[in-house]
Amino acid sequence: MNRLFITYITIIGFLFIGCGSKSGPDLSPEASRKTVKNLPDWYLKTPVKEGFKYQVAEATSQSMQLAVDKARVAAVSNLSQMIKSEWNGYTKRVQEETGMGSDSKLLDQFSSTQENVISNQLEGVIVKKKDIQVENSDGTRIYRIFVLVEFDENAANEKLLAQIKADQQLYDAIKASELVDEMEQKVEAYRQRNSNP
Repeated sequence: MNRLFITYITIIGFLFIGCGSKSGPDLSPEASRKTVKNLPDWYLKTPVKEGFKYQVAEATSQSMQLAVDKARVAAVSNLSQMIKSEWNGYTKRVQEETGMGSDSKLLDQFSSTQENVISNQLEGVIVKKKDIQVENSDGTRIYRIFVLVEFDENAANEKLLAQIKADQQLYDAIKASELVDEMEQKVEAYRQRNSNP
């Protein structure tokens, strides 16, 4: 009975280990030699053009569209970080020596934390180029997507200028209305003074 129980437990243990070891395909496999050989030129050397900012990114997924979306979001996030971001950091180092002579012990502990906050409103960012490569990971098709996004600074500046002009026109209209109201009040006060002899 005891042997049968041990054999039964051993078989169940192997079943659990066998079921637990199947982790599925690696969704972020290292790029194959073929992929590295076929990297787009614009990915290796990001374009430079007056009045434009560019950023590249790469992502993988079993879904082609999800890989495209992931790469685009990463590229736009990196672009936004290039334009304006706020960095906070905290560094701590503790050093302590206890004991004397050869019995002394040195404690040296270092920690560093960094935080990057991005809060930009970017309009007019487009995916300028896209390269789709298919790889195999444990028998599963994985899409590796490279994207190049473009931000037209001139268009953004023109929109900002138009907004400033619109705000200025609104400000001028309100100011003119206030001046008219003030003038009407002064005229009414003048009439009141002159009507009472």
